[in-house]
Amino acid sequence: MSRSPYQRYSWQSEIFTCESHDIERYMALLDEECQRLNLKPRTLGKVEGHPIQLLQSPKASAGLPSILISSGFHGEEAAGPWGMLHFLSGLSPELFEQVNLSLLPLNNPTGFIKGHRFNIFGENPNRGYLAGVDDAKPTVEGKILLESAQLLQAASKDGILTCHEDVLQTRTYLYSFEPRQQPGSFSQQLLAALAESFDVAQDDDIDGCPVENGFIFNHFDSSFEAWLVRSGAKVGACSETPATQNFDRRILANSAVMQRFVDYILAH
Repeated sequence: MSRSPYQRYSWQSEIFTCESHDIERYMALLDEECQRLNLKPRTLGKVEGHPIQLLQSPKASAGLPSILISSGFHGEEAAGPWGMLHFLSGLSPELFEQVNLSLLPLNNPTGFIKGHRFNIFGENPNRGYLAGVDDAKPTVEGKILLESAQLLQAASKDGILTCHEDVLQTRTYLYSFEPRQQPGSFSQQLLAALAESFDVAQDDDIDGCPVENGFIFNHFDSSFEAWLVRSGAKVGACSETPATQNFDRRILANSAVMQRFVDYILAH
């Protein structure tokens, strides 16, 4: 069974008291957190008038690890962006003395508003970043991100986490990238964070990729995270929460995996 690019999904969040596709409330709450944390927002480009924003630590330091967290590449995977908002709400400004944190909260705003997978032009914003891997070409969102390639590569040099969801699954799983033969502690810790909320996917085949012990390991396609790992990020992951489950539980799981990612980087 494949995902429909245009089937519309909507959930109600009790945490944020709104519908999952309420972009005005999302952007207003995101702006509040940016002001509280003194995050520096940078608009990399716009799609149909909606900004693709990069948020960064107030003062980057060359001596600190640099990591990037992104979400919202697919419009029906709404718990990623809302999870990032929840993650931000729990942060203290003191964190920025330990890590250079960059965030891409919402990379497919037109899909988010509609509640469907692809953007308003019928394109998949999470493909086309690595030339020659498949036939995908960069979308309008992808071109905006690729135009900021050097900035994003520097921002993710110590790690990239992208938070996705799977509307067909009842269980969670993780794409992960480490310079080794088997998933190591980085992969294990992130999957453990997800497993606190959901059962882990059984060994199977998802989207043509074999899942083993909950991992799709070192699978290089033309996705955003695979591109950044190929570009030099030390570790990378793409979390997949099961979108058949409760929306607020998925929000909390996305927030938790973001926090675990930061904690792992700080400990290593």
